[in-house]
Amino acid sequence: MEEGAEGSGGETGEFTFAATPQPRTSPRRAAAAAAAGPPSLADVPDNIPVSISAFLRCRADRVHLACLNRHWSRAVRGVGRAPPPILRPLPELPPQLPWLIFPNTEAPTFYSLITRRHHRLLNLPLDVRRARPCGSGDGGWLVLALDSRHGYALYNLGSGERIPLPPEYRNPRHVPFPLVVRAAALSAAPSPGTNYMVAAIVNAAAGDTNAALWMEGNDTWFSPWGMRAFRLEDVIFFNGVFIFVGADERVVTFGPVHSPDGTVFFARGDYDMQQREDYAEDVGYGARMRRYLVGSRGCLLMVIRYIYDGSTLTIRVFELVPMEPALVDAALPRVTWDLLGTELEGRMLFLGRGCSRSLEVAHYNGFQGSMIYFLDDGFVAVPSADDRTVYSFTDMGRYDMDEIATRPWPEDLYPTRSDNAPPTWWLH
Repeated sequence: MEEGAEGSGGETGEFTFAATPQPRTSPRRAAAAAAAGPPSLADVPDNIPVSISAFLRCRADRVHLACLNRHWSRAVRGVGRAPPPILRPLPELPPQLPWLIFPNTEAPTFYSLITRRHHRLLNLPLDVRRARPCGSGDGGWLVLALDSRHGYALYNLGSGERIPLPPEYRNPRHVPFPLVVRAAALSAAPSPGTNYMVAAIVNAAAGDTNAALWMEGNDTWFSPWGMRAFRLEDVIFFNGVFIFVGADERVVTFGPVHSPDGTVFFARGDYDMQQREDYAEDVGYGARMRRYLVGSRGCLLMVIRYIYDGSTLTIRVFELVPMEPALVDAALPRVTWDLLGTELEGRMLFLGRGCSRSLEVAHYNGFQGSMIYFLDDGFVAVPSADDRTVYSFTDMGRYDMDEIATRPWPEDLYPTRSDNAPPTWWLH
């Protein structure tokens, strides 16, 4: 209704309504209503919460709806009081974007990009709240460094399921070393009948990094030869193998191989990496570079953040491409990194150590392509005013490749620091 139209309150645009005569209620009905008590959410027909769920695009909001009371919970789970076909099936959720987790020992939270809302992570065990996430996997799984000495576990944020991981790794000579994980990647969500694996970048002597691999059922991690020279920066599971990338941008793969006797071992794959033309120029700029691997549309991408004075100023994306071998009988495939330019062609990227993802914008209403979301995921703690060690959330944002510009993100208020770990992704 336009301002000043019939029924409006004049120029202020406020509406007034005439009083509506109310039907008269008999004394008997009034007494029955008083005896029944005030109306309750439990009296709402089952189809109402199911219909409301159709308007909730985020899984977290549907969970909150189901928690209002047990009747609504049963309705949205399809086991309500009304039998089919009276009770309609719960509408399917649209594809979910990763949730952003802000760890904290007292009040951990997560942020939904779809609804732009923060939620409390309730009912987490104390040791999980105190743990440091080292990587994320599909289905809500995290790789956690527990508060106990060198204790590690896989933990599911939705179900609370926990799978202990060995506390040490062994080199090819079977010498044990304590496990200190910087980043980790899962091959698949743990489930019955699934042979899942974990690969990690771990601390080594003299400040170096090393690779460690674990397979379900093993009592220790295995560390292959020659990985310390790579100065590893990231690892992902892509096209059936774990892929590591180092500071010199070489890559190496490890994939499971089943031998005739039924044992499974990791087979290594190396490449004849041809350094990109502007690599030396990049290194000479003086920026701190942080590299991430992303699987996208069947191709392997390397995303580099260029950090100046603690802030990410620019991001570039490269694709691993094959090259003609130098020799006909060359033992290693020859590859190089090719710059993609400023177009992601309908994709958006979410960067995180061991858990980066590429998603198609066409599957998500209201989101733009060529966007890269990045976190302040450096494991560099700073002292606080009250003499505690905290992790800062200052260098996180959204990079627009079209405008070649970085913007703060999330736009809403969010925690600015954590007392136990950097932020990470909750993958669905």
